[in-house]
Formats: sequence, C-alpha cells, structure tokens
Amino acid sequence: MATMITGDCINCGACEPECPNNAISQGDPVYVIDPLLCTECVGFHDYEACAAVCPVDVCVTDPNNVEAEDVLIARARTLHPETTFGESFQSRFRKGSAEGTSAPAAQPPAAEEKPAAAPTPVPAPQPVAASAPPVAAPAPAAAKPAPPPAAPKPVPVKQEPRPKKSFPNELPVSFQEADEKYGGGGTINGKAVRLAVILFQPIIGALPHDIKKRLEVAIQSPWFTAAGSTAANILHNAMLYPIICAAVAVARHGMEIIFSKDINSYFLIGIILAVIEGVYRLRDGIFHAKPADEMRFPAAIYGVPLAFVVEPLLAKFTGRVRDIPIPVDGFYSKGFVDKLERERRYGNIYTVEDRGGAYLVRMEFPREMPDIIVANSPELPREMPDYDYDLALRDSQLIVKGKCLDDNVRKISSSVGAFPPEFTTVIPFQQRLAGFAHQFENKRLDVLLVKA
Repeated sequence: MATMITGDCINCGACEPECPNNAISQGDPVYVIDPLLCTECVGFHDYEACAAVCPVDVCVTDPNNVEAEDVLIARARTLHPETTFGESFQSRFRKGSAEGTSAPAAQPPAAEEKPAAAPTPVPAPQPVAASAPPVAAPAPAAAKPAPPPAAPKPVPVKQEPRPKKSFPNELPVSFQEADEKYGGGGTINGKAVRLAVILFQPIIGALPHDIKKRLEVAIQSPWFTAAGSTAANILHNAMLYPIICAAVAVARHGMEIIFSKDINSYFLIGIILAVIEGVYRLRDGIFHAKPADEMRFPAAIYGVPLAFVVEPLLAKFTGRVRDIPIPVDGFYSKGFVDKLERERRYGNIYTVEDRGGAYLVRMEFPREMPDIIVANSPELPREMPDYDYDLALRDSQLIVKGKCLDDNVRKISSSVGAFPPEFTTVIPFQQRLAGFAHQFENKRLDVLLVKA
C-alpha cells in the first residue's frame, strides 16, 4: 500500500529530500505523497525513508491503496531506468524474512526423517566406508550450495594528499602565516588562560548556554565543553546551595543552630533546590531525549548576573558569529540517515568566527556514504571520497562550491533523493573583505577571510 501523510503534519520538510523518487511535495496545507511515484522505498531501503525521518510519525501506510512488492519494484524500475535492481533488492517486505526463509531451506528435507532412520544402520556398516561416502556425500553437496559466496567488500584506497589549490583574491601566504598575522583576538591562545578556564569550569558552567558554546569554540579542547562544564556546575551547586542555606540559618538564628538538628532542614532545602535546578537545566536530555551536542544548558540561578561580569572579558577572546544548525528534532535511531551527514551534503555544516582582523569559516564536507543507495552497489566504499572545491569572493560574500568527482558515486547520487553530487553555499558578511587564505584536510575546509 502506498504511503500517505496525515493532517497532523507540521510542515517541517524533513521527508521531502529523503524520498528516492521525488514523490513528496508541499501541498495545501501539508506535504503530500504522489501515489504514482511512491514505491515505499522498495529497491532502495528495507524501511520507508519518509517515516524514518518524520519527527511526529505522520507518514503512514494508506489502507485504501494496497500494492504488492512486485508492483512497487516494477514502478521503481520504470522511474529509475538507469538503475539496475538485482534479485536481492532491498524491501521492507523482505526485512526480517531472510532468516525465516533460510531456515526452511535447510529443513525441508522430509528425507531428513529418513536419514534419521539411516543413522542407526550407519554405525553398523562403518567398516564398509566405501559405500557409505557416496550416500553421505549428496547431503553435504546439497548443503554447500545453500550459502552464496560473499564477495569481499573492497578496502578504500588511501588517497594521496591533493596539491594545494589557489584562487583569485587569495593571499600570497600560507594559512598558518595568515592566521598568525590576522587571526589574533578571536581565540584563547594563552596556555595560562586556557588552563584557568578548564580548572574553573565548575563555576563557568553556571553561565548561559551561548557563552559556554563560545568558550568551547575558543578553547578547542576536549577538556572543556558546554555539556561537561554544566554537569560540573550542577555537582558544584549540590554542595554550594546547602552551604548557602546553612549560612542563612546562622544569620537568622546564630551560630548555635549549627550544633542542633534544625540545621538539617536547611541542608535539605539546599539539596532540593540544587536538584530542581539541575533537572530544569538538563530538561532537553531528560524529557526530550536529545543528545548532548543538541541540548541547550540554561544558566544557574547566579549565572545570569555572573554573565554581565564575564561578558566584557570574553568579548575580545571569542567571536562566534554562526553555529552549526541543529537539524529537525526527533528520530535519533542509528538505523536511519544521520541528519548532520545529510546537511554536510548540502553544504550547511559550517561555522563562522570573528577573530578580530579576520573571519574564520570552517566547513565540514561529507564523510560517509549514505545508506540511501541502491542495493546492488557493494563496490562503493563506506567512506565518502574527497570532494573537489572552488572558492570565490564576490560583494562581501564567500562562495563555496563542493563537487564529488567519483563517477560511481555521482552515477548513484543522480538517481537518489537527498544525495546531491555537488552543492553551492553563499556566506554573506557585513564587512568588506580584502582577501583570504585557506587549507583543506581531513574533509574540513578552513577559510580565513581578512577584513578590509
């Protein structure tokens, strides 16, 4: 039966790029699926891609439009004449049945009950080994063809480092030299300052989320993260708040209360306050099951006034202009398309930092081959081949063009939705730019744009 979208759709658009047949489009008032183009992803996946990424589970099967697997694969072959679908094409109709079919294949011998009677005579004629093997040989011979020979998956060949590219308006110096000359003031380079931030993160974790993320980018160390500093601050507050409540008790009743049982109620109030605040600050993970890198960590009670003191000190060290966007919420199962990897294929995963005399753009290129490919392509590597790229400055804009050059990958990407073989990203700036320097390594492009 074809898939349909119910009226509860929130118009997030997550399903549209995932459809391998381009069957999904914006309707009025919600997205719709063309039943003449929908193949329920037969031939491409063993699940329905739109249902996999839908955050509100409104992509459901249409009970009024029942279609068999042979009809759906025939439609897929018609829609994608350039793609060869083998007999072992992926299909949700076959998911989980592979084991069920293999077991009966080995069991069917009703003759297995006859050999059950044969085993008794077999031990007796053991001396007659000459006649026994011919009888025993057919059984193994019939069992051997059952498992098909598995072709070894090719190991990706490590590519040689590519020669450095140069573009118009590029500075006649290396990226490191340009960074030393123009990039000062945007990151924390002093070892003493970095160490102080790491050591004092139980207190720094009380600050608002945006300040902690800016510090995380500036520090560039696994020893300091917004999530880690927040966790350290929550533990810190579990000790700090009871002490503050005890101090309030001493101020109200005098020092003698410390030696009485009444002090316990003040300690309990402090612990309860710390727990309530901790649950509120971690609510994205506790109540919405978000991973740590997509959670927002609000400030502690005293974090907001502390931010007014810290903000001027951080201004000259951190200058995050643009964060990596968070994809559509929902559906974090590992069995489905990774949302960040999908955004890399569209050139959307990049950050912009203001480093004083220059802007630093860091863009991540695609890293893994998507799972939304045809079933008969085991020759493709698991790791995405390196993209070629072009850079240009035009009217205070950086234009980045990425392009996959691998012919096998491009052949498949042209027939599969949500897998463009190339992208163009335009990054605007408020200030005129004089030139840039760049480097590309480990599938990450760094561009330092010098302000005029």
